[in-house]
Amino acid sequence: MTGIKRQLKNIRTLALSLFAGTWLLSTFSSLPEAYYLRLVVAGLLLTTFIGIMFPRQRYVAYCLITGVIGFSFAWYNAQQVLAQQMPLPWEGQDLLVRGLVRDLPEKQLDSVRFLFQVDEVELLKPDKPLRLTWRGQLRISWYTQQALPLEAGETWQFTVRARRPSGFMNAGGFDYEKWLFSQRIHGTAYVRDKPTPQRLAPASALSVSYWRQQISDAIAQALPHQASLGLVQGLAVSARADISDAHWETLRRTGTSHLLAISGLHISLVAALGFLPVWGIWWLFPQLYLYLPVRIASGIAGAGMATCYSLLAGFNIPTQRSLAMILVLLFGLLLRKRLNSTYWLALVLVLIIDPLASLSVGFWLSFGSVGLLGWLLQRRLKPLRWSSIPLQIGISLGLLPLTALFFGSVSLSAPLANLIAIPWVTFVIVPLVLLGMLSWLIHDTVAQGFWQLAAWGLDGLFYLLDNLAAQPWALVNIPNLPLWLLGLIMLGAMLLLAPAGTPARWLGGVLMLPLVLWQPDKPPVGAFRLSVLDVGQGLASVVQTAHHSLIFDTGIRSSPSFDSGELVLVPWLQAQGIQKLNGLIISHSDNDHSGGAESLLNVFAASNVWVNEAPLLATYQAKLCTAGQTWEWDGVRFTFLHPNAAYQMPKRNNRSCVLKVQNAQHSLLLMADIERHAEAYLLDEAADLRAEVMLVPHHGSKTSSSPAFLQAIQPTLAIVSTGYGNRFHHPHPSTVKRYQAYGIDWLDTVDSGTISVDFSHDSEPFSVQRYRIEQRHFWNR
Repeated sequence: MTGIKRQLKNIRTLALSLFAGTWLLSTFSSLPEAYYLRLVVAGLLLTTFIGIMFPRQRYVAYCLITGVIGFSFAWYNAQQVLAQQMPLPWEGQDLLVRGLVRDLPEKQLDSVRFLFQVDEVELLKPDKPLRLTWRGQLRISWYTQQALPLEAGETWQFTVRARRPSGFMNAGGFDYEKWLFSQRIHGTAYVRDKPTPQRLAPASALSVSYWRQQISDAIAQALPHQASLGLVQGLAVSARADISDAHWETLRRTGTSHLLAISGLHISLVAALGFLPVWGIWWLFPQLYLYLPVRIASGIAGAGMATCYSLLAGFNIPTQRSLAMILVLLFGLLLRKRLNSTYWLALVLVLIIDPLASLSVGFWLSFGSVGLLGWLLQRRLKPLRWSSIPLQIGISLGLLPLTALFFGSVSLSAPLANLIAIPWVTFVIVPLVLLGMLSWLIHDTVAQGFWQLAAWGLDGLFYLLDNLAAQPWALVNIPNLPLWLLGLIMLGAMLLLAPAGTPARWLGGVLMLPLVLWQPDKPPVGAFRLSVLDVGQGLASVVQTAHHSLIFDTGIRSSPSFDSGELVLVPWLQAQGIQKLNGLIISHSDNDHSGGAESLLNVFAASNVWVNEAPLLATYQAKLCTAGQTWEWDGVRFTFLHPNAAYQMPKRNNRSCVLKVQNAQHSLLLMADIERHAEAYLLDEAADLRAEVMLVPHHGSKTSSSPAFLQAIQPTLAIVSTGYGNRFHHPHPSTVKRYQAYGIDWLDTVDSGTISVDFSHDSEPFSVQRYRIEQRHFWNR
């Protein structure tokens, strides 16, 4: 027994030390230079020597050595990914790329998005094309009104405009750059019309991509226009383009999104189904026991089926991790090893396959849930017939800190929803989908029957889940919590889950109170804060006082899948603990300023809505912003300076709302897209333009920010909201130089992410925070 415990301790130490080393790299804002890494390796050699010479310190040396190996391995992989990113000088250039469509295309009504493995690339210069050496993966968008024949596994040639991985940087928002990095995607691009895209070769019938595409198309033909089509495709071949927004929202609110991922749960089920035919064959032919034990044969069959299913699911990095984990657990089961040891071996194997795994949310949730399950099972919950209920509650409680950290919300309906959904999807829906896939090879009609049954089963499940999701308590939004507080909450969850009789178990409930009590800091009375969010080529900003919040513009809505209100503003407001809006101003009707308003108002009620023209947001009883309107919140005054009834300029940019915010010591000027004509009008009206901080009008275009206007404002800081590599080339270089000539500090959301400016209630100077700079990691642009 002592030997087993020592062996288990060694495996656990190896796994945890390796994990600690790989995770440590993710905390770095930039990758260490190779010179420093050599110093670390030298320290590793010294540690090894100490471990040999001083046996009592061998355990510590062992941990340090494994941790350094993990850190170095992760550093090497990260360095390789960054080195393979698309070269910066190619941005904005026409590139002729040839390569392979790697994954199932995500087809929409007017576009298709797909992963493209570039094998050859040419720079299309006016004089002659220049062949370049680069191989990498691009995430390409192709916008067209025509039906697109693009399929997985085909070889194509496109002319594209590409750029390096880039995304928005806002608190509570999705880190797109991190996701691209973790998926080894080296750039994004869109297809140009000329030269015309060409299919160079069809998909090979021997490729996995070909069969994934065929199965996806067969399901689409079997379930035309059915609500559950995307769900069945997702469970079969991990194709999720046809899953509706309503389904995703239900999954999110009920904490069941993991059921649509090809996870370890589904792969383990497929492996278990692989046991059945082997057991049947060995039962019919007992002489086979003389050659191979049924336990070994069924394990090999199960591993083979799990691997095939993972390949059909796309065999992306998350699927590879799930398969590795299942194969190790299966191997340990066949050798009759302890669950604990196989769990730690699975962690080691996953980190070897993907040393950057700690960047993935799925990695934390999968190993966290399996670890919690093993720990809870050791408590031998009774009575057995009810054990699934406390197990589900225990796993949900133990994962609360992780879900709050990664998603900014906690699903209170998740324990009940998963208690119903997990067995139903695992033991009914997934087998029906798999039987459909197997029978499709023999007869289409039989396959359609299985897939139709699966679709009906999902319809029934979502009837229940939709009712759960509709409850007001189904999902609770959690503001941004400091890491130290999340650690205390994790400790509280572990105390609550500890066996009965554990000392101070009640303290767990106290430690978890910050989940419902914590609130981010707000400005004191008399002070205010401006936050200009990173929404690309548009504007979305928030002004906060002690007890009030005002939105000034809501960013762009470029497509049904990209809405700044839904993707940026709502998560940011929830991360700040804001539950209602006291005011919303839409400066004018341009989409890059008003596009996110509807989705924002669907989540947050606004007490006051102002627009610059009557048709905007008419259903919300919006008022017109008119020069001279003023009000006060928490000792802070708000005043509209523009437009007024006498101003008749037809160009809507020049009729944008202009708002001044001020207290006794500080002032702020918010402008949208006004140009020189409106600027001159404000000067003629002798408006009170003086302000310390200003939003640069019209994103810094050369048609705005006249010298006389800047002299009237006399700002200390100018903030401009633009998109990375935008097609308007904002801000214009001449405009930037003009601000610099007047000694005005300049900040851009492209380089800074969210820009927050705190104005005190007294004479203290304002302070500035730049989210992209302060929260930067080595994978960020």
